[in-house]
Amino acid sequence: MTSATPRYPNRIKTCIQAAGYKVREITAELHIPDRTMRDYLTGRTAMPREYLEALAGLIGCSIEDLVPRSASRPSDMPLPPQPYFAHPYPLQENFTGRIHERRMLTEWLTKDKRPVLALIALGGMGKSSLVWTWLQHDVLGVPLPGMTEPSREVSICQLSKRVYPQGVLWWSFYEPEASFATFLNRALMYMSSGSLDPRSMSTYEKIQALIALLQRHYFLLILDGFERELRAYASAVSAYQGDSVREDAQGNFRVCIDPHEGNFLRWLAASPLLSRVLLTTRLLPRELDSLAGCRREELSVLDPEDVLAFLQAQGVRGTRAEIHTVCAPYGNHPLALRLLAGLVVHDPARPGDIAVAAENSLVPEMIQREHHILAQAYDALRPSLQQLLSHLAASRSVVDFETAKAVSPFGVEKELKAALRELVERGLLFFDRERQCYDLHPVVRQYAYARLPQREAVHVRLAEYFQMSGKGLLEDLPDTAKKIRTLSVGSASDSLPQVESLEDIAAIIELCHHMIRAKQFKRVLGIYYNHLASLLYHRLGAYQTIIELLQGFFEGDETSLPQLERSWQSWLLDALANAYSASGYPQRTIQLLEASIQIDQERDDKESLATALWNLAVQQEMLGRLTASEQSLQESILLCRDIHDAFNEAKAHQYFALLRAYQGMFEAAFRHLDAALSLFKELNARASEGAVWAYRSLCSILARKIPDALEAAQRARELADIGHYERDVIRAEWLLGLASVHMAYQEDEPRAAAFLWEAELHLREALHRCRRIDMVDYEADLLLAWARLHHARGEKQRAKECATEALVITNRSDFRVLRADIYNLLARLECENGNWRGMRSLAEAALRDATCDGPPFCYVTALEEAKQLLCEVKRLDENRSR
Repeated sequence: MTSATPRYPNRIKTCIQAAGYKVREITAELHIPDRTMRDYLTGRTAMPREYLEALAGLIGCSIEDLVPRSASRPSDMPLPPQPYFAHPYPLQENFTGRIHERRMLTEWLTKDKRPVLALIALGGMGKSSLVWTWLQHDVLGVPLPGMTEPSREVSICQLSKRVYPQGVLWWSFYEPEASFATFLNRALMYMSSGSLDPRSMSTYEKIQALIALLQRHYFLLILDGFERELRAYASAVSAYQGDSVREDAQGNFRVCIDPHEGNFLRWLAASPLLSRVLLTTRLLPRELDSLAGCRREELSVLDPEDVLAFLQAQGVRGTRAEIHTVCAPYGNHPLALRLLAGLVVHDPARPGDIAVAAENSLVPEMIQREHHILAQAYDALRPSLQQLLSHLAASRSVVDFETAKAVSPFGVEKELKAALRELVERGLLFFDRERQCYDLHPVVRQYAYARLPQREAVHVRLAEYFQMSGKGLLEDLPDTAKKIRTLSVGSASDSLPQVESLEDIAAIIELCHHMIRAKQFKRVLGIYYNHLASLLYHRLGAYQTIIELLQGFFEGDETSLPQLERSWQSWLLDALANAYSASGYPQRTIQLLEASIQIDQERDDKESLATALWNLAVQQEMLGRLTASEQSLQESILLCRDIHDAFNEAKAHQYFALLRAYQGMFEAAFRHLDAALSLFKELNARASEGAVWAYRSLCSILARKIPDALEAAQRARELADIGHYERDVIRAEWLLGLASVHMAYQEDEPRAAAFLWEAELHLREALHRCRRIDMVDYEADLLLAWARLHHARGEKQRAKECATEALVITNRSDFRVLRADIYNLLARLECENGNWRGMRSLAEAALRDATCDGPPFCYVTALEEAKQLLCEVKRLDENRSR
């Protein structure tokens, strides 16, 4: 795959010439290699801050003249060497000790060759506070509130100025808006000194550009709360989740929810970085398992002497022996000790006396230590404070004072302010002075929310608060629901104009979250169906957001249906299934579709049933279950004819065509496509006609009718602009690129080169769009097309890299049919490299996948290619044995 070259409006050369200098004069003056300077001037590489400062001083201009502020860069974002704290950590006073751990972090930063460090611990162990303290106190030299240490300890941990990083970025995934996509944008703008504008780049291009910056420059990147990016903690209710997670034997609960993010981690730990990347997390991401570039450190409990110093700093009085005796049952757990200190200091009878804690019973067996002390700290609050803390815990993230007022049990503002101060003093609440907002430790939030007696009522109040941003949103459900694959993009009302990103509708998504938690299912489903469903799926491709929201309708897992009419239960299952499908989870998709189908059968809802059946057939095709796919499609067509449903019948014919093409029955495939096209024309559904032309192109490629495939792809691309379905555009661009690659194989130079150039344009556009919306179900197809492009150009190593990347996706998603094609190409590449053993292994794997259910339900084109490759291996073996 061609790597992205980030480009931006480059003013550097213009400013040099305007000042009367020649580029070579500047190069010599600043001691910059000619090749490196060319990279700076063309935008291939961002010019480091120190060079920008030197150049500005030399030619007499400002840095802003050289690199204008990007329109996408927040006005308050600093640039290197100034640190950028995207989400400052609200450290509480009197952080104490952790000398050993801080020294370990400093040694890792300055001496360890492993660029990635994962700091792992359960919630409440103080991961974030430790790293924030080390960063501020030991790396940046910033004094912290209540922290005093002997000079010897400071010198042990403190970073020498000569090894100070070129820049520091702190990013916390605990914030709901702190998605991986947003992180990429902000990190690129910061680390390029504002010279890169990520708005014009795909997700893959952003990752490659960021990796390149981390390779060339010495940055310190801290990713706090990374467990929120893993499947175990990636739901919309992860803010209320404790350390208990659903594990599985394969370790999938530790996998990044975003495949791009998983690749980002792998590349970080496999690349020769000058930068250093530190993760704090409850779980080690599986993508980092066994990688030599990743160091793993488990955070242990506090040292007994640190415990003594901390409690004394907090105002607790007692002898060393008394304090150690009281704290031992809590395992010197940092959060538990802070809460214990708050309990002792605020005791009404003997404030600050350690004997208050000594008189309480020790921790019962089988009860988590932090929960025991949390229970004590919570129970010590007067009822109104308990109520306030639990109400604040109902919010998934930080709350400002106005939000606190919306859920406050206090009628007087002065009383609320006093209550907030007391919760902060007790260690149960953080106050971020910089952002003027309040937050809870994840463990405290989870516990306080669990103690909230009337959750629904609190979520109702929060929903009413956020309702201000959603005034005018239609909440009434239509009499008949159209399932998501057939729901028109144009169905979104005019109340959400000019929506370009999730940030534009963040308040409405938060509103929906609280309405779901308030069990206002019918109202929120009306908002979601009328305004968000098509917008999120078709236009924004926000599949993970869809999954997070819709999971909230179900109690526990997706088997417990919400209290809604059965037709809307079926719709929810179908909509969630389609989001899983686009995210590359066909097995989960099938489970949900089968549940939806069962409801449709119970209700005798033939239209919904027909839609779900052809949708199910698509998943079965991808998994190589061709027999089951045929049965689902036949049932769908029979139902459609029974109720005269031309639209769904056309969709079933469309997918039947691909099934028959896989089987090598091309005449039957084109008859199905003709039937689909005729039905859509009768309905005047021109946008849907485009999908038929796309499948005609794909079937023509399988039939090796390449000129027909190219013509059909061109027609599909023209029609894709009618419906503005992003998926249709991506599919058409992919097929234009793939058909052009196949045309190049049939042509001589220079026509072959022209076709490959055309193919690159289309595939680049398709992959850019695909990765921008994380459409995993087409990404592997696109990577395979890129691999074929490189192979046609003779770029075998790049072809292998793209095919291998595609294989990772197909293995994860079990896309059996597509995987057969990938194995065949990899086998061909091994053949051309003279690796007969590797060629045989890959061809045998292709043969297994292409066999599917066995004749006639097999993928004929890939099966024949695999057999041909194995024959070549056999012939080569015979030649070598002579």
